[in-house]
Amino acid sequence: MNNQKEAFLNYEADSWFDRNKCVIDRFSIDNDLIINILDQYDIYPQKILEIGSSAGYRLNGIKEKYPNCDVYGIDPSVKAVEYGKTNYPTINLSVATADSLPFEKQDFDVVIVGFVFYVIDRDLLFRSIAEIDRVLQNKGILIIIDFFSERALKNQYAHISSFQAYSYKQKYEDIFTSSHLYHLIEKTTYNHNNKRKDTQSDFYDLMSVTMLKKDVEAAYK
Repeated sequence: MNNQKEAFLNYEADSWFDRNKCVIDRFSIDNDLIINILDQYDIYPQKILEIGSSAGYRLNGIKEKYPNCDVYGIDPSVKAVEYGKTNYPTINLSVATADSLPFEKQDFDVVIVGFVFYVIDRDLLFRSIAEIDRVLQNKGILIIIDFFSERALKNQYAHISSFQAYSYKQKYEDIFTSSHLYHLIEKTTYNHNNKRKDTQSDFYDLMSVTMLKKDVEAAYK
């Protein structure tokens, strides 16, 4: 394996799905952080993309709640996509990665990026961000789920042993907001294990859900 993308496509993505398949059985529309935030802000998506969608169980929940919404998901795991196509026939799933999205310009009004940025090769990070920006409509919503970290951290990725791979924790929303084309609407932190809010002091292993709005003119008024 020459890089993390190659490793995920050929091995780790399927292994991740095998390790975490139990989340499908535990999934609840009522308890899902992303569906809740859409509901709380009265967002009614018309066409939504989830990057890192696994088998599409969250997208299936979104489709149940918003039946008029077209839902699309990409994931590097062939196993996950095959499972999703079999069990969630109304979901559009494909094997792909964030740095090369198989969609048209401004195709979506909501894009979800779930625990993806922290494992992207650093030389593909800006390409991935550019691809996300390309497919998201102006006035669209970007939701990032990732580790919360007060500063940039680089750690050994525990599940790849054939070569050195890393996880990268940082405030990914800063890359978007620094452009003044994306605007912070909400950022909430949770315990990574139970998804509950708490006041623990481990500021490097919490998770966060961040919602941004893309508005290319707002900062220039």
